[in-house]
Amino acid sequence: MIRLLVVDDQRLIRRCVTARLNSVERFTVVGEAASGEQARELLRNEPVDIVLMDLNMPGIGGIEATKRFLSVDPKLKIIGLSMYTKGPYPRLFLENGGLGYVSKSADSDDLFKAIDMVYRGQPYISRDVAQEIAVGNVGEGGEDMLETLSAREIQVLQKISDGLNLDEIASVLCLSPKTVAHHRRSLYRKLKVGNDVQLVNLVRAQGFSELAVPSNN
Repeated sequence: MIRLLVVDDQRLIRRCVTARLNSVERFTVVGEAASGEQARELLRNEPVDIVLMDLNMPGIGGIEATKRFLSVDPKLKIIGLSMYTKGPYPRLFLENGGLGYVSKSADSDDLFKAIDMVYRGQPYISRDVAQEIAVGNVGEGGEDMLETLSAREIQVLQKISDGLNLDEIASVLCLSPKTVAHHRRSLYRKLKVGNDVQLVNLVRAQGFSELAVPSNN
C-alpha cells in the first residue's frame, strides 16, 4: 500500500484528487493539507511514502516546502501536481528535489503511473510538461528571463503579483523586510524593470497571469 499526502490550497481539488487515489486499491490517502505549513505538521505524525504537492499556495509555497521537507527527510518522495506546464516552476521544483511532475490536466492513468514510478525511486514527468521543458531548452539562447530566477525570487514575485507589500511578504515567507527588498531589487535587475507595476505586467506577458490570482480563491 502506497501512503499519500495531498497538499493543495483548494479544497475541491484536494477532495477530487483524494477520491481518484482512494479508488485504487494499492493507494491510500493518509492526509490532506491546504499549505506547506499544514503538510509539515502532518508529516511529523503520519508515515507518508509520497507527497502530491501543489506549487502555488499561500505561505511558503510548494517549491520551498519541498526543499524543507527533503532537508528533514531525504527519503521522502514528492510529486509536483500543478497547473504550470511551462516557465520556471517545473524546473525549479525538480531542481529542489521533486522526483515527479504531473499537470493538473493530466488524466488519472498518468497520475497513477507517476506515483508507481516515483514510489520505485524513478523520476516521472508527464508528457505535456516534458514537451514544454524540451521546447524551453532549445529556445533562442534561453532568452526567457524568468528562467534565471531562483526559487525564493519566484516566491517574492508571486507575492508582489498578489498585491502584498514588503512587510506582508516578509511575514508570509518568514523573512526580514530587508531580505525581501533585496530579492525585489534582484527581480528588477534580472527582469529589467523599474517598479512593481512593470514587474507584474512583464509576468503576465510571459504567460504567468495566473500569479495575479488571489491565493484565497
